[in-house]
Amino acid sequence: MKKHTYFLISCLVILFSITTSYTQDKEAKITLTFKKIDSVNVCKAFVTSEGQPVIEVPVNLSVKRLFAKLPIGDAIATDSTGVATFEFPNDIPSKNGKLTLFASIVDDENYTNSETSGEVNWGTVVVTDNSNIDERSFSAGRDRAPIYFITISLLILGLIWGTLLFAVLQVFKIKKLGKIQEIKE
Repeated sequence: MKKHTYFLISCLVILFSITTSYTQDKEAKITLTFKKIDSVNVCKAFVTSEGQPVIEVPVNLSVKRLFAKLPIGDAIATDSTGVATFEFPNDIPSKNGKLTLFASIVDDENYTNSETSGEVNWGTVVVTDNSNIDERSFSAGRDRAPIYFITISLLILGLIWGTLLFAVLQVFKIKKLGKIQEIKE
């Protein structure tokens, strides 16, 4: 029994050492800065690990949307100073002009997955016009449907039920004619 215990423990130690040798053990920290340079919005992601700038690491930039994150362009690798520079588009809509940006490192061979976020006022404010909320339209509820749409749908329903009623009446008429025919014979 002792031999088996030592064998199992040595196998577990070997498996543990193999799995941990291939893991990403370095942790990277991302710092975001936002600037507007000549009417161009620029986002810079500064990546450091253990106090040193990290070079040639792809950084992804994305914007928080309703259900998921919208990626902004392709991943950009950091330069010799550890900075990845992104030009941010001017036409991303938002309700109040504020956008939440995310910079992330994903699936890198040397560094663990890391992400940071920041908020900036670069969104295009969307103005909604609700002046026609009480008008009749196809997209409105049933109490605001167009009159001709209601009329046509009621007419179609009436024709369908009328056809069914006519068919049932014809069946009774045929049955009645069959009884009259039997009496004459």
